[in-house]
Amino acid sequence: MDVAEALDALRAEVGGCDLAAFTDLSSKMVLCVSAGGRRAQEELDALSEIAVTVLDGAVAEGAESLIGDKKPVSAMTMTNVDLRVFLRSPSSANEALICVCAPRTDVTAIMDRGQSALDQIAAAG
Repeated sequence: MDVAEALDALRAEVGGCDLAAFTDLSSKMVLCVSAGGRRAQEELDALSEIAVTVLDGAVAEGAESLIGDKKPVSAMTMTNVDLRVFLRSPSSANEALICVCAPRTDVTAIMDRGQSALDQIAAAG
């Protein structure tokens, strides 16, 4: 299963997931996206910047004392507008999955299925 197929399958399996993107944290670039409509490049760039901030940047650094000097492997933001989930790839610290979902999306389902998608992407090489 290639990256696009893994992202499409994630969105199909988790109700409320409107966007799934695979990003390179070191270049701050979205490598592949599956979305319920066309998204502006600026929006994708902003999501990648947020992923860097929460997984590697200021938010991650602020959490170091709480998580023992390790980089976070996941982060999420929840508002009345959306749920955003950021998952670091277990196979490459510079790759991550970004999911933008409806506010009432099942958090456990998106985290579990997101991790599964990252595993599939890593296995595909």
